[in-house]
Amino acid sequence: MLIFVYGTLRRGEHNHLQLGPARYVREAWTAPHYELVDLGDYPALLESGADAVRGELYEVPDSWLSHLDAFEDVPTLYERKQISLDDAHALGYVMRRDVAGSAPRISSGDWCAR
Repeated sequence: MLIFVYGTLRRGEHNHLQLGPARYVREAWTAPHYELVDLGDYPALLESGADAVRGELYEVPDSWLSHLDAFEDVPTLYERKQISLDDAHALGYVMRRDVAGSAPRISSGDWCAR
């Protein structure tokens, strides 16, 4: 299963180890249909934006998805959804706008460059 990560699960970030047995595939950008916002300690990907968001693709065993869902607090904070990348599709974690509130937009689309 391909998972797109864009925040604290990326290489060099403090929650990267939560990916466990996942295998890094490559860097990736979403199609320009999203918005990335800063919630302080972590970002949130929102649908219905106009930005491309930078992240990484990982191949994750199906058996590890329940661990990631629990870590991402699905369905309370995030939903696991199909993400449109610039050249493919993958699963990823999306937050509802009503949960994100008025968090500031990360205009670069890159959590690591904020």
